[in-house]
Amino acid sequence: MKTAFEAAHADPRVKAIVVTGSKGKFSGGFDITQLKLRTEGKPAPNVADFNAVLNALVEAGPKPTVAAIENLALGGGLELAMACNARVCTPKAQLGLPELQLGVIPGFGGTQRLPRLVGLPKALEMIMKSKPVKAEEAMKLGLVDQVVPAQSLLAAAMALAGDIAAKRAPRAMAFYRSDKTPDEAALKAILAGARRGAKRVKGVMPHPWLCLDAIEAGIVKGAEEGLKVERVSFDKAVSSAACKGLVHFFFASRQTASVPGVTDVGLAPRPVKTVGVVGGGLMGSGIATACVMNGVSVVLKEINQKFLDAGMGRVRANLRSAAKKGRLTQARADAMFALCRPALTYDGFDEVDMAIEAVIENVELKQKIFADLEAACRPDAILSTNTSTIDITKCAAKMRAPERIVGAHFFSPAHVMQLFEIIRTDRTPPQVLCDTLGLSKQIKKTPVVVGNCTGFAVNRVFFPYTMSACLLLDLGCDPYAIDGAVKMFGMPMGPFRLNDLVGTDIGVHVGKNFVEDFPDRVYESRIIPSLMEANRLGEKSGAGFYAFDAKRRAAPDPEGLAPFLAASRAAAAQRLRSGEGPLPALTQNDIVEMIFFPVVNEACRCLAEGVVVKAGDLDAAAVLGMGFPAFRGGVVHWGDQVGARRIAARLREWSTRYGGIYNPCPYLEDCAVQGRALADGPLPGPDRSKL
Repeated sequence: MKTAFEAAHADPRVKAIVVTGSKGKFSGGFDITQLKLRTEGKPAPNVADFNAVLNALVEAGPKPTVAAIENLALGGGLELAMACNARVCTPKAQLGLPELQLGVIPGFGGTQRLPRLVGLPKALEMIMKSKPVKAEEAMKLGLVDQVVPAQSLLAAAMALAGDIAAKRAPRAMAFYRSDKTPDEAALKAILAGARRGAKRVKGVMPHPWLCLDAIEAGIVKGAEEGLKVERVSFDKAVSSAACKGLVHFFFASRQTASVPGVTDVGLAPRPVKTVGVVGGGLMGSGIATACVMNGVSVVLKEINQKFLDAGMGRVRANLRSAAKKGRLTQARADAMFALCRPALTYDGFDEVDMAIEAVIENVELKQKIFADLEAACRPDAILSTNTSTIDITKCAAKMRAPERIVGAHFFSPAHVMQLFEIIRTDRTPPQVLCDTLGLSKQIKKTPVVVGNCTGFAVNRVFFPYTMSACLLLDLGCDPYAIDGAVKMFGMPMGPFRLNDLVGTDIGVHVGKNFVEDFPDRVYESRIIPSLMEANRLGEKSGAGFYAFDAKRRAAPDPEGLAPFLAASRAAAAQRLRSGEGPLPALTQNDIVEMIFFPVVNEACRCLAEGVVVKAGDLDAAAVLGMGFPAFRGGVVHWGDQVGARRIAARLREWSTRYGGIYNPCPYLEDCAVQGRALADGPLPGPDRSKL
């Protein structure tokens, strides 16, 4: 870029310069692979001098510059555009600075130019919330000078550049503007509000605070000084654990669709035009909504008219909710709803490209449904189950061709949650996986292909999560302190609040699968079963670990919970007695480790068993499926940051006191002994068999 600008400025034939993008966009931003190299401590090209290019050659060079923005101008792309003397964009353009999503801050003058172009309040919203603006709003804000049709973009930008060169239009330099700078009192008030939010997360995510440092320095001391602070703050942010975690998650979540033997053998996904959904409950209606919102027709089947009306009503309500939130127009919502066709029989299922069973977790019922689907659907139609825990081969036990079945596990609410677990068996044809991966792209989900085991990936890895929390509770730890510590760690809610959200009865049902299949490494507490027996089912009944008002707002309920706690602790006392007296006072970090180290341990078992293709798949699944904090990078990445040796040592210590739930697996022990990263994957067979 420096060479190109120098050549243009030196060429006497050139009167002005227009900067354009390619392949239908101006620029999606900085090459994040370079950022990844830096977070991993590897050599990366030095781009620190890019600001000198922007300042001296783009903004203040001998000849004026105009940015011709087609569609995306994000991150470094927008920073380049803001350094130009004017900007012209197309109607579908999106302009933003999303760097904070990656744990860094704008590093090419964005902290200085954006507040000067759009005003400080709007600039803080765009930067701190990574919230882009569209063309029309950008025009009102003064971020762009013209909005023109795509076919006229280059001509309009050239005309404006010519006008600036001929001094028929002013040559603006955002770096030196001050007309939108707030006075001292307003500045203090605006920044104080922003600082409050940044201070709450400063300990684990320092980049919002560092970003505010750069913005404030520029307004108070001038853009030149602000640019110096921006550079120092960027370097601090990129070396933080949060940046490492967020960049790791960024790449992990974008690589889940790469599956050896499926996506690298020349297969092309067959388009899914129509999906048949069996079951119109919360999950089935959510799946139907996800499909129609992305142009996929649905046949929604239920067993009677009452249930069918309720299911169709849920689909309509989901679409209306999206319209109310401004995500689509009501007319568009109505058109989407028209794609969903109700059915009381399997008539019409001969048209579907894929059938998804989404009924209750009952093996016999699922077996009957798949026998019916096999008879009703085309031989080339994909037959899938949305089960969250049941071995999918059991669901196919009464099929003539059981190899046709594949798991299609959505997370609730299915039209909102991004994760989509695709479960394969040893007999699943690669084309079926390829087609199902294709559907995930059609409906804008992040797929993770996993092996067929109890709980698959997310539920399998996280089954020790609530069990270990219950063990701590039985040892005498306050359940609300446990939830608080886990929330401080970065989870959206603690295990007991999650139990109340999902439903105590669901927790007991799902937990039984793990107790039966992994009896050597579970902890059975009486607390959750006893709450279910007393009909304290959580939100749905108005009480669980918490009490809920009419608007389902949760409040701790220590008095109501007290008798259940006492009974559970009494039942557990003999099993948990370690001979060392009462449980010592636990710090928040102690609680976090006792709850999450077993989760890392189970993730290691999944890696050793080949449940997932790569460690990054587990990390993406944990963040998208369980709300594991993205800034920690995922379960395996976080485990590597803590270190296998520490995790294994702590687990060994707890296992001698409290049993097999904490027993470190051979793969984790192997990594601890050899000093290997958990994410490196298991050693070849001969080495593993010795453990």
